[in-house]
Amino acid sequence: MRIALPANLLLACLLAGCGHVPLTSLPKLSKIDVRTTDLAQLRAGISLPADIRPLPGGVTMTIVALPEDGGRHERKVVLEEVRDAAELSSVPTLAAPGRRFTLFRLSSADAARLGAFREEMFVGPQNSGNRGSLSLGADKACRLGDLSGKPIPMTSYLKTSETQDYVLLTRDVDLGEAVRSVDPKVDLATAIPPCNA
Repeated sequence: MRIALPANLLLACLLAGCGHVPLTSLPKLSKIDVRTTDLAQLRAGISLPADIRPLPGGVTMTIVALPEDGGRHERKVVLEEVRDAAELSSVPTLAAPGRRFTLFRLSSADAARLGAFREEMFVGPQNSGNRGSLSLGADKACRLGDLSGKPIPMTSYLKTSETQDYVLLTRDVDLGEAVRSVDPKVDLATAIPPCNA
């Protein structure tokens, strides 16, 4: 069972779901199988303006299982920032000047925990009709400067054992616009507080 995009693999933007997966990314992303992808190899990258920083605990991954006989089961974990210099040096240049690229992965313990959940929900003939999805979310960030009503473009990438390289998920999605489309009353200056607060 292959899980197709965009319906089953989403990147949630800061504070609200938004964005569109570029059509050119769909062939690579359609190869991802939530039942078998090597969770230890999964990487999520976010490029934001240099003055916007994802906060620890702010980037998450959720695996959802939808059994054929009904119901919904999910497991959500926090991704950790990749700080290994050797791995970071092998990442292609994905951020433009004035932007900061941050790379995330599952901890070994969370990869094992999600692997066990996946085995329970998708392995064996009794689970052959079960469907699943993988979603990434980023919902905690801070800012180094004033937002001043300027756009906050976010570009996101995903790498899995199937894709073997970083695949573009969203390009320059304006987080401010996306948040306001969901809730026009949200004050971005409050939702994205100063980093020193």
